[in-house]
Amino acid sequence: MTDQDFQNMILTALGEIKEQSKERYDRLEKQLDTIEAQRKTDNERLEKRLDTTNERLEKRLDAIETHVGQLKHDVGWIKGKLEGKQEGSGRMLTVFTTGAAIAAVIIAMIALFN
Repeated sequence: MTDQDFQNMILTALGEIKEQSKERYDRLEKQLDTIEAQRKTDNERLEKRLDTTNERLEKRLDAIETHVGQLKHDVGWIKGKLEGKQEGSGRMLTVFTTGAAIAAVIIAMIALFN
């Protein structure tokens, strides 16, 4: 084998290696593009799910805030009613005590004059 034949054989082998490398590179580029497209699709899908979940949570939070506000209002109303009943009970007790004192004075006067 001559030097020229050897050089041609080496150049041919290098050309084949270069072609195979180019094919593999192109195939890897396509796979990378596919993976990036899939990642982008997955990210968009996850963002939509997160947005939907956030909207549901915000609605629930608004509902809870509404219920808490209503509960505060109801507790205030009940507290007012209880305070009103206590005032009414206090007035009734005062009237009863005053009536009992007047009755005791009348009984004492009757006993005194008898």
